[in-house]
Amino acid sequence: MRDLLSFFTRIPMKGDIFKAAEQIYLLNLMAFLVSIIIFFIYELSKEYLPALFSSFITLLSIYSFFGLLHLDGLADFSDGIMKKGSTEEKIRALKDVNTGISGTFSSVMIILGLFIAIYSFHGNIIDSLGFFSISEISAKTSMITGIALFRSPEAGLAKIFKDSYKPWYLPVSIFSILPLFLIFHIYLFAIFIGILISLIVGKISMKNFGFVNGDTLGAMNEISRVLTMWSLCFIL
Repeated sequence: MRDLLSFFTRIPMKGDIFKAAEQIYLLNLMAFLVSIIIFFIYELSKEYLPALFSSFITLLSIYSFFGLLHLDGLADFSDGIMKKGSTEEKIRALKDVNTGISGTFSSVMIILGLFIAIYSFHGNIIDSLGFFSISEISAKTSMITGIALFRSPEAGLAKIFKDSYKPWYLPVSIFSILPLFLIFHIYLFAIFIGILISLIVGKISMKNFGFVNGDTLGAMNEISRVLTMWSLCFIL
């Protein structure tokens, strides 16, 4: 799991991207463990700070631990799909190192959506743990689904994960977190929001680019996290 932590978080660890690709079935377990840290930060901050400040600190902690790589992917994905023109022009926009207005807008909307969800959440301590862990597991399940079901480009990070993927990775990643049902009960199944988002975003990516690359996987992650949080705000 050290390799997964090295690639998918900002925790300072040495790892290998190829080994991380071979361990992708453990990604949900990794997400749960790291989300426990986010949970403690949230609980501690809300005890001593107003809800507005506590929500902001929790939001910062999410991106401090999980990084901005996937948010950057969302921005690139948004620029690509909003570009008018041929597939080649859309791919050029996708790969452009400069972030356009579409990417900026989508990133701001995701951050704002996360902040609203965290600020609006009310529940007991178990609900709070479920809120952060289930939303993160949903986000990572979305990426694993995207790797499993869609064609990758000929080069890039997505191809590394696609080439290493085995058919049992997605089922094992889901079954590995089923014991959490004993804690979170029926709302654990909110993780399937991630699968739904993966199918929708993946189809959009295939239509516009002809593949699902790392940027698309990042978009799946970010959208799934915020929509799962919103859903849990209504459920819990």
